[in-house]
Amino acid sequence: MRREVLSNGLRVIVKSNPLSPAVAVRLCLHTGSVHDPRDKEGTALLTGLLLEEGTKKRSGEKIADWIDFVGAETDVAVDAHATILLGSMMRGDLEKLLRIFREMIVEPTFPMPALRRIQGQIVSGIQEDDHDTRAVAGRMLRQSLYRPAHPYRRSSSGTRKSVSRITRRDIARFHADHYHPNGGILVIVGDINERETLRRVKTILGNWKAKGDPFPPAVADAHTPNRIRIKTKVLKDKSQNDFQFGYVGIPRLDDDFYNAVVMNQILGAFGIGGRLGARIREKEGLAYYVGSGFRPSVGAGPFVVAGGVGPDHVGRAVQVVLEEIDRIRQQKVTRMEMADTKRFLIDSLPLRLETNEGIAAFLLNEEYYNLGPDYLKQYKALVESVDRESVLTVARRLLRTDAYSLAVAGPELPKPLEEVLA
Repeated sequence: MRREVLSNGLRVIVKSNPLSPAVAVRLCLHTGSVHDPRDKEGTALLTGLLLEEGTKKRSGEKIADWIDFVGAETDVAVDAHATILLGSMMRGDLEKLLRIFREMIVEPTFPMPALRRIQGQIVSGIQEDDHDTRAVAGRMLRQSLYRPAHPYRRSSSGTRKSVSRITRRDIARFHADHYHPNGGILVIVGDINERETLRRVKTILGNWKAKGDPFPPAVADAHTPNRIRIKTKVLKDKSQNDFQFGYVGIPRLDDDFYNAVVMNQILGAFGIGGRLGARIREKEGLAYYVGSGFRPSVGAGPFVVAGGVGPDHVGRAVQVVLEEIDRIRQQKVTRMEMADTKRFLIDSLPLRLETNEGIAAFLLNEEYYNLGPDYLKQYKALVESVDRESVLTVARRLLRTDAYSLAVAGPELPKPLEEVLA
């Protein structure tokens, strides 16, 4: 593997994997919804989705035709902190794809017909989410956990009003202000010659002008509100309620990250949903699905327990969630739970690295968070270092039964949740 930082600040990682004739590319820029202008949320997403719609040298149709002709696959992903161009192609088409990627990020034209079409698609998606019980519960939970000015409170898609306000001038200004190579990350994995590939990258991207901050913007601290907050929304013509129960979690680089990973697996992620799935879904038959997860990022993302249940079972399902949270806060997890969870976390990593795409995603994450070139070797030891006391400590740090946020969307409930949980 070769790693080099170009003179413009772009970090380049190339890794040969001769077992596959294909090549995976990830080009990550530090621009996301945290940069969205006030009242024009969705600008980062709209800008990213327009990249494939035309450059100064090629129309969107020509780009699409070439991708189809060579059998390549491309996509653009936008989240709070990053815009990522993804590509998968045969080795012989790598240089051409890199040149097209350069045009897309340096010389996009943002044609008006494409802008209107994609705006309409985003607004339609938001309208669909407004009638989706899971999406509505998730939105309410974010709004309950984070202050109005916090970037994690809002969706990267924006709102119907904010997306409709965005003009082509807004897109062009956003691109000029935030699209730059400084601190960006390019990862290439596949059947390649590392030295030759690095030389080609320098030729194609080395003269891209550097500017801007090389690091993602800092995110304001956030903490779980120090009381119980319950929000419900009735959606007509629905048979299922979705609930999302949560807290403000931790950043990715928090010292408790691996302790929290193990704790989350045991509580609601391992197998059919950890302890929560075994009890709520399998034993009591209350839920269509249930589980927990947390999304650590540059800042403290949410820790969420989510489930889908019938309206008559919402109160009982939430009661069981609280009971299981109390149990993992009061008693050490079993030795068997620790052993099974660690084995799963360690043994599943090689499976994620069986493809070029999996390797590229791993290397991008490693570089993004500056985990170090030996992170893969250290991973097993980091997981093994978690003990039962550490799991108990992090559960007490992150989870409470007297302060949490709960959001429920779906049919009207038989009784108010406040009354049931009292």
